[in-house]
Amino acid sequence: MADMFLFIQYGWKNIWKRYTIWLFSALPIFDQLFRAIQFKHEENWLWPFLYLTEETISIILIFICYIGVPYLVYCYSIRKPVTIHETLITVMKFSGRVIGLFFLSLLLFSPFFLLVVFISLKYSPQSPHIPNSLVIAFDMLSAFAALWQFSIAGFFINDWGIWQSIKEAWALFKNHFGILAMLGIILAVLLRSYNIASGIFTVLIQSGFNITSLSKLNYINPNTNLSNNLLFVLISGIGQIAYIPFSASVFILAYLKYSNAKVHPLMWRR
Repeated sequence: MADMFLFIQYGWKNIWKRYTIWLFSALPIFDQLFRAIQFKHEENWLWPFLYLTEETISIILIFICYIGVPYLVYCYSIRKPVTIHETLITVMKFSGRVIGLFFLSLLLFSPFFLLVVFISLKYSPQSPHIPNSLVIAFDMLSAFAALWQFSIAGFFINDWGIWQSIKEAWALFKNHFGILAMLGIILAVLLRSYNIASGIFTVLIQSGFNITSLSKLNYINPNTNLSNNLLFVLISGIGQIAYIPFSASVFILAYLKYSNAKVHPLMWRR
């Protein structure tokens, strides 16, 4: 248990050491802000092209963030100088492996999600209940978050392929299951709590602090009602910008320690 608190403590301190990481962690928020701003448009022959372009840019920004942030965290952890250009090169180099890992993970957990959707349709046939069920399902899988982070870390730390990185990630996860699963759950609870608080704060501000307005809020998934609300996107986005590097830092620290890396991050002296 001592390790768990150390990872959280040093993970939080680590993200404040360099500010380049905030640039990368903020990339997905730009897409959310763009979606929240409703532009009036006519659906002509150009609209499908514009929509496809927007979705492509969104995917690119997400991958730059979720590959670049762990790499920056790793470099900061071992005191390795790193530039934005080098980080972008790293993103390009390992994007293929991360895409492969994503689809493999999707295939692996697809029976679980299909079961969740089936149960949702069986007991709550109304479609608004399905997103809530999937949100809960994702929260349940947060106990395995270290597997994803460890697999990505294996790519750029050891230059491993997909299968070898997953194999080593599973070995580390299995040997330290209690601590790593608890870390995943704690981080998921923190993010979910902040998201709910963002929804509550947004509704209260826009309703003139009318408590009765909270009855319409979806507490499990505030995004259901507020995904196009600019204020909500801004408030929740601030939390995400901090959460992404914090989560990556916690798991990178755990990976470096449990994989017996030469540089022990918990021995830093700034």
